[in-house]
Amino acid sequence: MSQRPTFTISDAGMLATPRTRRDILKLIAVGGTLVLLPAALSACSEDNGVTTPPTPQPNSGAALTIDFAKGDIAVLQFAYALEQLEADFYTRVVNAFGGSNLTAADKAVLQDIKYHEVLHREFLKAALGASNDFTVIATYPGVHFNDRTSVLNTAKTFEDLGVAAYNGAAQYITSAVNLTLAGKIVSVEARHAAAIGDLLSPKTSAFAPNAFDDVFRPSKVAATAQGFIVNKLGFTNAPGTFVQGPNNNG
Repeated sequence: MSQRPTFTISDAGMLATPRTRRDILKLIAVGGTLVLLPAALSACSEDNGVTTPPTPQPNSGAALTIDFAKGDIAVLQFAYALEQLEADFYTRVVNAFGGSNLTAADKAVLQDIKYHEVLHREFLKAALGASNDFTVIATYPGVHFNDRTSVLNTAKTFEDLGVAAYNGAAQYITSAVNLTLAGKIVSVEARHAAAIGDLLSPKTSAFAPNAFDDVFRPSKVAATAQGFIVNKLGFTNAPGTFVQGPNNNG
């Protein structure tokens, strides 16, 4: 069995190196072998005498509470929850390539994004350490992994939400090192959002539809993310103030 790689804060500089078009999305080598989430279980047919279990409902599981009294740790835990969700989604997308109607170009981009999200997840896991680790259980009601439109629209939701989440949570980070780390990750997420927008509407303003990215408070991000999370996501000691971004919609 391969071992998880060891990441250091110095590796954060490798998360966002400017490239062109698809090269932006290629896996950034950090060394070691990444350990992926298990592949999504294939649905068993009735011929096998096995009934496919129902899709778990969002907000139906055990509580997953992030305590903002922990300061930067809480912000990184919040980011970690989102990165677990994204890594799981893209892993399932890639596992379903064989039966999907995604184009070859779609698959190349989505494969690269999957590598990035797994890297982000593992990086934050290592940064947080075992005492601050937890597992997000993902679910995707209404998402059809064999359908291009469903996959890309869901991907756009995740990428736009991720950008807005990092932008909004940055104001609560006190460590310059952690702020730099978050800034590097969000720049990669923004490139993902641009790439997905271009796949949905090639050669249009969908690549960069707004002058400024959204800036969302944690509670607004959590409300959207909850639609894909079985755990009951919640906060304690949540910040009482929030500085709006230029779009004034956070």
